[in-house]
Amino acid sequence: MSQQLFDIEISGDLLAAIPRIKDQDGYARAMARAMDKQNQLTIRRIQQGHLSGPTTASSLSWRTRLLIHSVNASKPIIQGTGITSTIGSNVIYAKRHEFGFDGDENVRAHMRRPATYRKFRFGGKTIKKEVQGADIMVRGFKRHVHTPARAPFGHGIADCLPDYTAAFESATKDYLEGKT
Repeated sequence: MSQQLFDIEISGDLLAAIPRIKDQDGYARAMARAMDKQNQLTIRRIQQGHLSGPTTASSLSWRTRLLIHSVNASKPIIQGTGITSTIGSNVIYAKRHEFGFDGDENVRAHMRRPATYRKFRFGGKTIKKEVQGADIMVRGFKRHVHTPARAPFGHGIADCLPDYTAAFESATKDYLEGKT
């Protein structure tokens, strides 16, 4: 899946104080813990705000709950002077909803059992009852599909960027004061 990158930076006096920290490894681990906590909060935000409402330009409704339950975050990795983490899904159609798709796709041949209904009159009421129809063989075919980019992950992360900044600044302040 392609990636959308977000940079979160600390500014002001806290940024100037970071080079004076003696235990840079301990500070990086504290920042990774802060990022991990914010990732979990962001996952909840994505699930509740962008994957469980009515389908809109930036939100999807749920049908099977497969996508909503597959949202996960990687553990933060400390790389030099930065910390990297990802939030995403391993569901195959997540990329299509995140970035959009416009093209042809192949539909494999399959058996289909259409629902057929019969109407019955019972006690003055008309009742529709499903009865089993015969299986139909559907041949494979190609169809054109257009799925707009809704970016539930990108929008969810963008919504939480101020929270990440506040958490990193708070973790930096706590680390400078000796509260780890």
